[in-house]
Amino acid sequence: MDSLEKFTELLWDKQNLEDDQIRLCINLLTAEEILLQEKEDFLLSLATKGETAEETASFINCFRELARNPELQEYSDHAIDLCGTGGDRAGSFNISTFVSFILASADVPVIKHGNRSISSKCGSADLLEAIGIPLELDIEQINESMKQLSFTFLFAPSFHPAFKHIAPVRKELARKGIITIFNVLGPLINPARPGFQVLGVYAKELVSRIGNSLKQTGIKRGSVVHGCVDNHPTITGVDELTSSGQNIVCSFGQAKGISNESWGPEKFGLEYSNVSDIKGGDLKRNLELMNLLLIDRAPVGLKSSVLMNAALAFMTIGKTNNLQEGVGLAKQLLKDGEVKKWLDRVRAFYS
Repeated sequence: MDSLEKFTELLWDKQNLEDDQIRLCINLLTAEEILLQEKEDFLLSLATKGETAEETASFINCFRELARNPELQEYSDHAIDLCGTGGDRAGSFNISTFVSFILASADVPVIKHGNRSISSKCGSADLLEAIGIPLELDIEQINESMKQLSFTFLFAPSFHPAFKHIAPVRKELARKGIITIFNVLGPLINPARPGFQVLGVYAKELVSRIGNSLKQTGIKRGSVVHGCVDNHPTITGVDELTSSGQNIVCSFGQAKGISNESWGPEKFGLEYSNVSDIKGGDLKRNLELMNLLLIDRAPVGLKSSVLMNAALAFMTIGKTNNLQEGVGLAKQLLKDGEVKKWLDRVRAFYS
């Protein structure tokens, strides 16, 4: 019988693993009878070697297959997911979640997949729950939400039973400050498999690798981004596009290759701003900032960063032809009160 120790030795020897080997390893990682120390040693050896794009793609595909099926096939092919990995320690406002609201208010189908806060004070699930969206939905409610609101939320713990026996080792590695593939895997394994995705990552070194991994999983079109921050003593970057510096963007699609570019806010027709403008905080502060965005009284840099991320998402899914057109659409939706009206519909739907 294969054992994790066998694959751990290969990884310490700097050997990359094939798809069938990764699948065997995942079967062992998710098995209750395998010792925590064996799992920890395997993940540490993989992290030390460095995961290849192909290995990451195998992890993504396997955990998607192990996930509970939300039965959203009617919508998945033309839907988008927007999320970030967290882990940037910037404490920023939950931009991707608010951008999801903007897209849904324009009837763009959004299948958001996420969890409660892990690396920040307010995760996507925390914010969604606060505005009235229940986290534990049955299949019928999930599908009806897509039909009525062009939006649904898949609460990660409800859809990934395979993570049950990995959670203890993840917690132990986190306690030791060790970063592994599981620090980025969550946002990559949406069980509905939407055809489009915009993903923010916490480190610029991850942009190209994760972009290549996602392209291998069959997503129609997507972008992986990292926002670099200029002239700040502690924050060097965030897992979103921001107007606080240059943004590294890796874009891909089935019909084209993969491109890596650097975008500043001027590409969107916007100006640079201070990173302090996007600072979030706890749930109460995130709700305050959300309400300020709805009445056009939010800090300039936060509004610009929201518009930039919305513009990229609109262009990714084909709602607009370019970034500046996407900025204009997002601005108009906010100005006309369409996002606020959509949030009112959300509350009414779930009440």
